[in-house]
Amino acid sequence: MDDRAAGAEQLSAAILALEDRVAVDAAAGYAAAVDLERRAAALGDEALLMRARLCWIDMVRRTGDVREAARQIKDIHRWARKRGDRRLQARTHLVWASIERLSGHRAGSLRHAVKAVALLDETATAHMQVWHRLRLADALGENNDMDAARPRYRQAEELSLELRDGERLLVVLNNWAYSEYRAGNLPQAGEVARRMQDHAAARGLRLDSDVLDTIGAIQVANDEYAEAEQTMQICIARHKSTGANDADELAEYLLTLARAQRGLGETGRALVSLNSAHMLCTERGLREVLVRVYQEKTELHAARGEYTEALAATDAFFAARDSLPSPQRKPLQVILDALLRTRRGEQGSLAAE
Repeated sequence: MDDRAAGAEQLSAAILALEDRVAVDAAAGYAAAVDLERRAAALGDEALLMRARLCWIDMVRRTGDVREAARQIKDIHRWARKRGDRRLQARTHLVWASIERLSGHRAGSLRHAVKAVALLDETATAHMQVWHRLRLADALGENNDMDAARPRYRQAEELSLELRDGERLLVVLNNWAYSEYRAGNLPQAGEVARRMQDHAAARGLRLDSDVLDTIGAIQVANDEYAEAEQTMQICIARHKSTGANDADELAEYLLTLARAQRGLGETGRALVSLNSAHMLCTERGLREVLVRVYQEKTELHAARGEYTEALAATDAFFAARDSLPSPQRKPLQVILDALLRTRRGEQGSLAAE
């Protein structure tokens, strides 16, 4: 093997390590992706360059510039489609699904999550087999179809168990519990959350900020406000010490904290938390989270007797909500149709979009 081939092989392995990371400090990941892209350009290897650039786009999204990520990803998608690179296409659709989710485009997020699974083949890594199914389950939940989401969560859970990957399993169970919570299924959310905590305790896994936010949100829903505030204070402190993994994390954590503080009657502290969440949403274009922030602002101002502000927040809530695209009406049918086309070999429509 000549030096150039050896260098390409080493670089490919370095890119793969970033592509398949379960969680990453987005700022550190951004720096790593920039370096990987520079090395790929120096080698003159276009395939490696596109992979590194997709990592960079994902880190741009994670660090909060969702609009720039949305602008850049189309070039990677065109290149991968033209070359028939199914693995890169699948990874591109996965990142695109997250961009659409952060932008409040739930139907678009589901469309890309479907394609990210449908394009999986023998070249897909073990991480992709779990992660892409997990993202599809999340997108189904976000589109109000938990009946279709649960089998995908179970698939992701079973694959994680087969791989003996405790870290990925923790994320799968966390996302599942949170989706049940968002759907208003508190008994199911609590049951999955208990399994998640038991799994973490049995394997000595640290509860990260996302897991603590899920626990805190369920505590708020169960009127356990003091416990929830304590959970969320630990969550946010842990987030600050480890670095952000995604653009919407801190806004979500602050929103959960504000709900706990309002439940305790600490409306002044709740307003500070909520204003911080609002600022992050507007800075980063987090349209779906912003809708829920305005909803909480309405509740909070009313609790404080600030009815003029509550009315203004209500108007803002409706305007923000109505600006979002309509959710997918029949997500399960969309998925079944797409997967059926793929099994029949009719892959052109997926690859061409």
